[in-house]
Amino acid sequence: MGARSEEFFRYLPVSDRTARWGVYLTGCGHVRVSEKGEHPPLGHPELYRFRWEQGRVLPEYQFIYLTRGQGVFETAAAGTQALRAGDLIVLFPGMWHRYRPASGSPWETLWIGLDGDHVHRLVAQGFLAEGRPLIHVGANKGLRDAYLRLLEVVRGENEVNPLLLAAYAMEILAWILAPSQPEAPRPATAPFAKPVRDRFVAEAVRFIWSHGQPELAAAEVAAHLPIARRSLERRFQRVLGHTILEEILRCRLERARRLLAETDMPLKAIAFAAGFSCAERMSKVFRRAEGISPAEYRRRRA
Repeated sequence: MGARSEEFFRYLPVSDRTARWGVYLTGCGHVRVSEKGEHPPLGHPELYRFRWEQGRVLPEYQFIYLTRGQGVFETAAAGTQALRAGDLIVLFPGMWHRYRPASGSPWETLWIGLDGDHVHRLVAQGFLAEGRPLIHVGANKGLRDAYLRLLEVVRGENEVNPLLLAAYAMEILAWILAPSQPEAPRPATAPFAKPVRDRFVAEAVRFIWSHGQPELAAAEVAAHLPIARRSLERRFQRVLGHTILEEILRCRLERARRLLAETDMPLKAIAFAAGFSCAERMSKVFRRAEGISPAEYRRRRA
């Protein structure tokens, strides 16, 4: 069998209302890499992709459960550490990091991206610490099943209430922070929120938030779906009250806000990571939406 990498991932829209809930899911995924497969797999939005030579900085927390394989993990604060199956990597906002499988090692991870006041409180109260970014939870079936339940919900065709997704994420946090607890029985299937009224709009929004590269345009979003762009634009207006381009800009602005508030990355790097073509373009869109410059927004959030 040839070298291969298999991956499912999805990045999710975040609204002000969702953020006020106190914990919200920004993305999730499942990665499988064979002994000669490529890591990290390609296709992520610019904000989330990384190369070993450069490392990466995120504006949110990620919890990455290594269920198979071994490798190496490095941060500026904690240095270089060996990875083994059963390790849980905790990535913190603004923390430079990189990780990869050992040569010839298969690799499987389950991951979620989280943010919100509740997660920040866990850090303030000492449950999580940037100086201790590795937690060995072992082969924890309860934790693995919690990840898989969340992924099963996100894989569905219907849009799911983000507060429901936060509840699934909280179950994962509970397993991470209390791994020695006996396994709880599987909860009854949670009720799904009502789906978005238009499946084409729902799929387009998922595509936008998971493919936020600078060159992404409304025409590319429409080309991903079996529907004409003009028809998709009409559906966007009817269902969401705005255009495809406005949803693309909403995605870029939300990511820029989080990078400005949670990292010390330069504005040029933030613009590119958030999906803007340049810092000047980000500043123009930011002023129109927020009434202030990106630099002023960062000062006020400091």
